[in-house]
Amino acid sequence: MTDTKMTRHATLDDTLRDQAALFALDALPPEEARAVEAHLILCDTCRIEVESLRATVTAIGSTVPGERPAASLRDRVLDRAGRVADAAAPRSAAPLSADSPAQTWKGWSSNVTGAAEYLARAAEAVWEPTGFPGVETRRLFVDTANDRATLLIRMAPGATYPSHRHRGAEECLVLEGDLLSGDTPMQAGDYRRAAAGSIDGIQSTRAGCLLLIVSSLGDEILPRTTA
Repeated sequence: MTDTKMTRHATLDDTLRDQAALFALDALPPEEARAVEAHLILCDTCRIEVESLRATVTAIGSTVPGERPAASLRDRVLDRAGRVADAAAPRSAAPLSADSPAQTWKGWSSNVTGAAEYLARAAEAVWEPTGFPGVETRRLFVDTANDRATLLIRMAPGATYPSHRHRGAEECLVLEGDLLSGDTPMQAGDYRRAAAGSIDGIQSTRAGCLLLIVSSLGDEILPRTTA
């Protein structure tokens, strides 16, 4: 159809029909579309083919009910996309002020819903401050009825956590780095269980660490003079 001589066609072969269909669908490159448009002025056979195809395209389109979306749809879609992006990005919460309460997990609500399983995805991780410089926590699972919390503790190099009394038994697994718990040095892979009522001395790390903790929600932070 786009031959340079602009020949009028008595009949159409498969190539010309394909080109007519693409033109009717506005699917040709701009330069080729302009050439076809000029050719249709001279060629009745091609023009009739295109007009027939366009009528079919219009008929198909009219079978789909047209509905104007609500004016608020754009804002709702953008808001939803923003909230999903925020949830998907691992992040740290803003630091607490000096007079804010420590042990963020004391205010956590229960995850227990009766479902057969609970999944905490890494992509949805939120790290919260504990009130102590360089020490953050990530909530994994909380069972307030049984006074148990499963959480991650992340300590920056040189960070310390104060002495505290365990209201319930505490389990600690060092996932990464090093931890000095009172006088007990621990490395990645080391596990420690402390009984209910026991006291941990000041905990510190030289190079930083990541801990998996299962403990009571009611551990008590002790004054610096108590160890």
